[in-house]
Amino acid sequence: MSLSKTKIHLWLYVAIVLCCPQGGKAAEPPAAPGQTGQVAAPPGKTLRLEDAVRIALENHPSIKAAQEQIGAQEAVLGQQLGAYYPTISLNNSYTTTNSSRSTSAPDKTALDAFTSQATFSMTLYDFGKREGNVQSARDTVRATQYAYTTTANNIVFSAKQAYYVYLQAAALLKVREQAVKDQQLVADQARGFYEVGTRARIDVARAESNFYSAQADLVTAQNAVQVALVTFKNALGVPELPGIPQVEEIFVNPPTVSLEQAKKTAFAGRPELLQFEAQRKAQDQQIAAARRGHLPDFLFSANYGRRNNSQDGNTFPLHPAWQVQLSFNIPVFDGFRTTNRVEQAVRTYYSIKDQEEQQRQLVALDVEQSYLNLGQAQGRVKANEAAAQAAKENFDLANGRYQVGVGSVIEVTDAETLYVTAQTNLINSRYDYKVAEAQLAKAMGGQ
Repeated sequence: MSLSKTKIHLWLYVAIVLCCPQGGKAAEPPAAPGQTGQVAAPPGKTLRLEDAVRIALENHPSIKAAQEQIGAQEAVLGQQLGAYYPTISLNNSYTTTNSSRSTSAPDKTALDAFTSQATFSMTLYDFGKREGNVQSARDTVRATQYAYTTTANNIVFSAKQAYYVYLQAAALLKVREQAVKDQQLVADQARGFYEVGTRARIDVARAESNFYSAQADLVTAQNAVQVALVTFKNALGVPELPGIPQVEEIFVNPPTVSLEQAKKTAFAGRPELLQFEAQRKAQDQQIAAARRGHLPDFLFSANYGRRNNSQDGNTFPLHPAWQVQLSFNIPVFDGFRTTNRVEQAVRTYYSIKDQEEQQRQLVALDVEQSYLNLGQAQGRVKANEAAAQAAKENFDLANGRYQVGVGSVIEVTDAETLYVTAQTNLINSRYDYKVAEAQLAKAMGGQ
């Protein structure tokens, strides 16, 4: 075939493509997200990251459960404070007795007795037992509050992670949609070249195969978006999504603190460590209270009421009666119960102390790993940005060569695959960086 005929064929192909841009498609692309009967976000509603965090902290069942734990422990504190107050009770009783007057006489006497009295009792002094129990309960409340903070930090991180995972899946979906369009264009071009006789049938078959593969990848990307939406909903703890995450510009910056500063901040602010510290202080008060079990108690009690019986034949009216008692109880021997309570409290204290040291090591590990992962993610973003730019240039050149009949379909396919891979790697590295940034903030004890 002469060169002039080749040019004529090329011009004919260009005319066909321009006049019928939708002609000769291998297949229709899959349905867009939200058209497959799966979970979809409310249309037109966007959600900022700070709004997502707020919704999670307000609605997640875990945070509500942690709040109830604080309330329960505050009730325990109230019970311990009750030892400073007196106990008042009212008692009304009726007693009937039927007994013989003597062992030899069969006569029996029935006796009725009525009693109505108020009792007042109070611990005057117990050598610090009440104080130790109350302070232990206060420290336990503080420990429960730190547990609440730990739960809140975990929920915030989960919400941030789910937020970025959705944005990552949505960005990858756009890449796959564009890949389908690019592969469809290549298939149309290959079919046009084949129809004018400048390319072999194998080019059409290869281009159509790549197009179908791109469609399959698009279906996978669509499903990933739906899964990300479900995960995001679960991370917020709500039955229905209030909106979809709002795309934001990603800035990649180096860490603002050194590794040693990050670890120092974590040791001072991680709620897990503060929780163990509060538990250790509470247990220290338990030890003191248990040791005071060997000391005496000063007790005061009094009662006033009215009572009478039918011994003289007249049950009523009831006669007044009262009693006042001051007790000084000295524990002499209780079967080693106090000694064993002290031993239990001491061993529990050292168990908490060892757990605190283990948690301290885990915090150091968490900070170091998060810090290193953030640095790695930062480096990956820079490298992938350069790779994506080069891959885009390579794809444009390969596509241009193929359009003028110089390059091969294999060259275009390889360039397109390289470009899609580079874009995917860039998107993954950017959102991996945002997740690593959130992870480091959590590792340092913040949100």
